[in-house]
Amino acid sequence: MNLDASGGPGLIQRQFYGLSITAGLALGLTAPLTAVLAVELGATPFAAGVSVASLTAVVFVMDIVGTRLLPFLEPRRAITRGMLLWALGSFGSAVAPTFEIMAAARLVQGIGLAQYAAAAPQLAVKLAGTNRVAQAMGRFQAAMTLGSAIGPLSGGLVTEVGGGTLGLRLAFVVCGVIALICAAWAWAVLPTTPSATKPRLSLPRLPGMGSPRALLGLLLGTSAQGLRGAIALTIVPLVADEQLGMNTAWLGVFLTFMYVIEVVAMTSIGPLSDRRGRRTSVLAGAVCGGVGVVLILVAISDQSPVIFFLGALPLGVASGCMFSVTPAVLVDIAGTPEVGLSATRIARDLGFTIFTVGVGAVITASSASVALWSCVGVYGLVALLMIVIGETHRSGRTRRAVPG
Repeated sequence: MNLDASGGPGLIQRQFYGLSITAGLALGLTAPLTAVLAVELGATPFAAGVSVASLTAVVFVMDIVGTRLLPFLEPRRAITRGMLLWALGSFGSAVAPTFEIMAAARLVQGIGLAQYAAAAPQLAVKLAGTNRVAQAMGRFQAAMTLGSAIGPLSGGLVTEVGGGTLGLRLAFVVCGVIALICAAWAWAVLPTTPSATKPRLSLPRLPGMGSPRALLGLLLGTSAQGLRGAIALTIVPLVADEQLGMNTAWLGVFLTFMYVIEVVAMTSIGPLSDRRGRRTSVLAGAVCGGVGVVLILVAISDQSPVIFFLGALPLGVASGCMFSVTPAVLVDIAGTPEVGLSATRIARDLGFTIFTVGVGAVITASSASVALWSCVGVYGLVALLMIVIGETHRSGRTRRAVPG
């Protein structure tokens, strides 16, 4: 399908964001359940944590070795393949008799996620125009997060229907079916937008990302985006269960509330940074993140679920800011969306892996409170890095969107 046959960029964008919401549901439905099923299949808590992190570890490796391949794949085909592989891995986890087979199925999902994560942001920028990178990334991430916000509640409800291990397996089946629907949807409605650069395997190469400023930008992206996975998918579930005695249903409500706040933040802060610049947005997000983590600490101290839920508001604002603006910072520094978004994915995958495993290790060796204070320190590092990097936005840059 070409662009002209699809009714113009406006219609395509609406179709694309609708698909992104559904894909977010598929990618998020079993995220809080992965570690639980792993333990049910015989994994230790540490092995379960590694299993959660292994998904982005696979994507990270593929992003590193595929800098000349993944950014230049034709998006329609790559998104379709990615969702098919995600479905296959989800079905594999659903029927896995052992943890080892489930771990292998997770690797298949990682290969699929790498293709989707590479192609979908590139298509978002192509449809919006590269003078609106933060807006495009904000809206795309908002759509994905909106789907992910529905995921924890949906997964919890499906699990309750089946009960126990059977309910967990049923949730992975439902996840696979949704991913199959996404694959068919992508093939049917997305335009074919081949890249001017032929994708090929080669040594890793990110032109323009070797300067000291660019390396600081990569560290910024790694820290800013890694914090979300560490806090939302590791610390918060453990604190809710072990410190506050909350069940999975209330955890799902917390995460859904946080994700909804992220959606609002992404759709508003991204366009604002395209007009006013990146630095103020990132600094505000870092401050909000620090406040949110401190509220979680206060909730632990006071044993207060109310304060715990209040922490979801600033944490959602912080994550929404980081996921919409830091990719734009890297695109600004790199000068091209292909390189900047490839660097963003590498930074995100590295951050998710390091920070998720890292906070798990800190909690095991010390406590959740120490891990949370460490996150406050990392938010301070994010603010310092943005101050050192300085403003990256170049006003008046005009680039055409994909022609209709």
